[in-house]
Amino acid sequence: MQSKRAVLAVIIVALWLGGMAMMFRRNATRSEAQQLTEVALRLQPATFYYLVERDGQQIGAASSAVDTTVNTLVSEEYFVGDYPTPKSVERTSARWQTRLTRGFRLADLTIDIARQTRPYSINASVEEDTLLFIAGTKTTGGHPPARYTFKPPLFTPSLAPVAFMLGGPHLIGRKQTMSVFDPTTRIVIRPELQIRAESLFTVVDSAALDPNGSWAPAHRDTVRAWRIEGAPNGMTTWVDAEGRLVAARAGSLSAIRTAFEIAFKNVKAK
Repeated sequence: MQSKRAVLAVIIVALWLGGMAMMFRRNATRSEAQQLTEVALRLQPATFYYLVERDGQQIGAASSAVDTTVNTLVSEEYFVGDYPTPKSVERTSARWQTRLTRGFRLADLTIDIARQTRPYSINASVEEDTLLFIAGTKTTGGHPPARYTFKPPLFTPSLAPVAFMLGGPHLIGRKQTMSVFDPTTRIVIRPELQIRAESLFTVVDSAALDPNGSWAPAHRDTVRAWRIEGAPNGMTTWVDAEGRLVAARAGSLSAIRTAFEIAFKNVKAK
C-alpha cells in the first residue's frame, strides 16, 4: 500500500512539474504582439500629478494621464511653469498627447509648447509599423518634414517604462533595449533600460488649505518604486509597478508625485 502511495505521489509531482514547464514554455514563447496586448490590458487608467522643482524651489507643475477608449489608449503629459532657458526663465506650457492601439502600438503623437518666444510643435504618426513620419507645422523650429525608420515597437519616454515594467519581472539588473522617440532631437533612439534599485517612497495623495491659504499635505501614502536608468538625456527615474513615474531628476530639475492642489494650485497662486 505504501509503495502504491509513493508511486501515486511521484506521478502527481511529475504531472505538476510538467504543467509548470508547459506554462513557462508558453510564457517564454509569447510573441511580442501578445506581450504588448497583455501590457495594454494590465495598464489601469489613472492621472498623477507632480511638483516640479529647480534646485529645491518649485517652478511648475505637471500631470501624466492614461485613459482608454473603445479602440485606443491615450497618454497625455502636461507641464506649466517657469521653464529655465540659457538666459532667463520663461513662462511655458507644454502638452504631449500620444495615441496607441489596443495592442499598445504607437499610432500618432502631438507636442505643443506655448511660450512667448519660440513656440514649438510636433505632429508625428507611425506608418507601416517601422516608419515614423514627422509632419511640417508652422512652429517646428525650422525643421522640415522627416521620416525615420525604427525597430518596432516604438514608445515615448513616458510609455517605454510602462511597457518595460508590465512586460517582465521587477528584478534588479533586468534590462531591455527599446526604441524611443526623443522630442529634443526629433529622432528615434535605442536606450537600454535597466532596473538598478528598489525602494519605498512616501508621497502626498491629498491636500488641505493651511492657515496661510496655501495647500498643504493632508495625507501621505507609500508607493513601491524601482529606479530605471538608461532614459534619454541622463534622467534618473523611479517608477511604480505599472511603470508610471513616481520621481525623476535631471541635473538641477526634479519632479515628485503629489496631490493635484499642491502641484497646480500653489504654483498658480504664486
